[in-house]
Amino acid sequence: MSEARDAGPLAGITVLDCTIWQNGPFATVMLSDLGADVIKVEDRETGDPGRGFMDAGSDSGVSGYFEAMNRNKRSVTLDLKSPDGKALFHRLAGKADVVVQNFRLGVAEKLGIGYADLEPLNPRLVYASATGFGREGPDAGVGVFDILGQARSGVMHALRKPGDPIEYNNAFGLADQTGGILLAQAIVTALYARERTGTGQEVEVSQLGAMLVLQQMGLTRHLINGYDPAMAERGEPKNPVFNTYRCAGGEWIAVGGLQGDRYWPDFCACLGLEALGQDPDFATMAARTAASRDIVARLDEAFAGFACADLLASFTEAGIPCAPVNSYEDVARDPQVRANGYIVEVEHPHLGTIGEIGMPMRFGGNTPPPCRAAPELGQNTEEVLLEFGLTWDEIVDLREKGAI
Repeated sequence: MSEARDAGPLAGITVLDCTIWQNGPFATVMLSDLGADVIKVEDRETGDPGRGFMDAGSDSGVSGYFEAMNRNKRSVTLDLKSPDGKALFHRLAGKADVVVQNFRLGVAEKLGIGYADLEPLNPRLVYASATGFGREGPDAGVGVFDILGQARSGVMHALRKPGDPIEYNNAFGLADQTGGILLAQAIVTALYARERTGTGQEVEVSQLGAMLVLQQMGLTRHLINGYDPAMAERGEPKNPVFNTYRCAGGEWIAVGGLQGDRYWPDFCACLGLEALGQDPDFATMAARTAASRDIVARLDEAFAGFACADLLASFTEAGIPCAPVNSYEDVARDPQVRANGYIVEVEHPHLGTIGEIGMPMRFGGNTPPPCRAAPELGQNTEEVLLEFGLTWDEIVDLREKGAI
């Protein structure tokens, strides 16, 4: 394989990726980051619609959305609605390890590429489906985007501020990303099972189910004790040492002193509030919770007199968990992010050197394989088909028929 990577724990695994937008493509990009050869099967006319999803105000001509979901992959164009295109897909699936799709319920079967169609051709195949609300129930066939996954799962309600309208935060597609992570885990688990049994299987993860798992702690508390996850007001927290505060330069700092009694005296000392830290009226968590509004007002005044960097250093020296509240610009230059290789440099054919998010998993201390930019539409069609055993005459014939 001329461009396929030969490193990483999933090297040698071939994935046919029929997914579009974000939920499915994020699952497969995780596999590609781990070394799998992910072949993105796209419509020969339109490709993945995510290719046209541009950031407002950007003049780069490149979709950062598509790039994030499709780096390290190879693109093959194919008309799955044509008999020749379907036959070709069957031929590819007969040799692949994994097929992933996120069509609406029943579409894959209508196209003739459902699990029942492919399993007889390749009993070792792992067939993975990303669904919206799950395969069962009255809304199984409903199309789902991130906003609906956040809404129906309770996340949007849980992240509301008291008294504020319920709003959608679309900064990173929380439901899409979470569903993709769990689907990738399901695929890898099925591959492991195949190593023991010799046979593949069908796996499915819904966006709704994934979001419930993400909230496992909060939802379990609700099911047992009626817990309400409404966000507490910053100015009246249950634990003033587990909160956010604004520093002198306008930067914000987060303090994670979950064990409030343990950290309270040193926390106050770092702020020059030794008397407050030693005041017997505020010696217990319960007492501080009862008076948290007045306490936070005093803490806000104290924080406003310190630079964020100085307080981070003081808290760290005192053993108090803390972190800066980073903007995306801050994250991009955070020395901890850079030191761990969480942002990597990638050579893009149109933009030159760009930054992308690196795979955070480490295996035996090994560095993840180098990252490749997302492919152009159909960029790898011929090379992939040649690798799967087609001849040039067959490829020319398929092009003339409009199958690829």
